[in-house]
Amino acid sequence: MEVESEGYGYVVASLGELGGIVPYTSYNARISYIEKNKDVIISFNKAIQKGLDFVNNNDSETIAKAILKFFPDTSLNDLTKVVERYKKQDSWPKTTQFTEESFNHLQEIMTSAKHLDKKAPYKDLIYQIDEK
Repeated sequence: MEVESEGYGYVVASLGELGGIVPYTSYNARISYIEKNKDVIISFNKAIQKGLDFVNNNDSETIAKAILKFFPDTSLNDLTKVVERYKKQDSWPKTTQFTEESFNHLQEIMTSAKHLDKKAPYKDLIYQIDEK
């Protein structure tokens, strides 16, 4: 943002916009851990969802103020602009769940980059927890 605000450059394109929906953040645990610690998994998922709800339901300045301390070399104005760009691109998902289509898209990217030799079946990686 600093390069842009000082007039030395500008954003030509956004990988977030051009790349499509990619579940770039995911968490994993052994089934044995999940089954023994359902409450931890459910609480963790709820905390992540709470963060997603915050960024999806607040304006850019409110979000920037909430995270400013994590970016000590960035002004509130610049951080607000960055957050606004993310909001306009719809960068934050609405839910912690990701689809088979987005998972396969991620694997295509990883395969093309030669970081993945063999694709994993979506059904083998998703574990649904009954929150009751």
